[in-house]
Amino acid sequence: MVVNPAENASPIESLSGHTILCGAGRTGRNIIERFCHLQVPFVVIEQDTGAIARAQNNVRKKFNLEFAVVTGDATEDDTLRRAGIERAAGLVAALSDDKDNLFATLTARSLNPKLRIVTRVNDEKNNRSKMEKAGADRVVSTEIIGGMRIASEMIRPEVVKFLDRMGNAAGKTIRFTELPLANIRTPELAARREALTQSPHGPEKLLIQDIGRHTGLLVVAVKSSRVDPETAQERDLFHLRKQYRFAPRGDFELHPDDILVVIGTQDTLNQITGATDDAAGANT
Repeated sequence: MVVNPAENASPIESLSGHTILCGAGRTGRNIIERFCHLQVPFVVIEQDTGAIARAQNNVRKKFNLEFAVVTGDATEDDTLRRAGIERAAGLVAALSDDKDNLFATLTARSLNPKLRIVTRVNDEKNNRSKMEKAGADRVVSTEIIGGMRIASEMIRPEVVKFLDRMGNAAGKTIRFTELPLANIRTPELAARREALTQSPHGPEKLLIQDIGRHTGLLVVAVKSSRVDPETAQERDLFHLRKQYRFAPRGDFELHPDDILVVIGTQDTLNQITGATDDAAGANT
């Protein structure tokens, strides 16, 4: 949860669908900054009051905001409950020690089986599988990600520069994100989606070109569980369940359960999904 320091902060108890960030160290501070930039509702759990102060000062200077904090041990049930674990949509375990991230993941999963959990790992070789068995949906090695970024800066610097500028554009936040078709509230598209849901083989169709026409979003890819028997080949990525169709043609037919990968402004995404600024970016 991000609040204006001039206003009273809403209680954590009122939050729902937020992200819990465990750890406000060097990695955590970068995550906090990104969450603030993308207007993601979040709560930070941290024991070190010094780390909290440094993170809050950074956010005040850059965004004139403050974030909600629960002071305590992120591996304990009570601490996670005070952060609203039962109502949260996601949790990031970004503590400095793999053991702590493991226990935070295990505890969080037991308290909220539907939670999306992303866990930091230092010892990739020995601890990745443990994190996954504990309930992490994704395990991220900061060393590997850092190495990939450095290599990309050398090999394709203009692409990296473009993506950085896109994600940090002044004035408007440009998002490169997933958008489930089920979340679209634009009347024309929602009506077609419902018609497809009621009658999958009926005359009503929803095409990629309809998304651009009614929303202004650029669709980069479509993630779908279905297979087109006429075009799927043995080695075609789309032949695999829930894989991506990249650069789909305008006449590509969508299904109600498809997930779009799109580029668009945060304001446009909010308007399309009916989200408020406080909830924006929660699925990023």
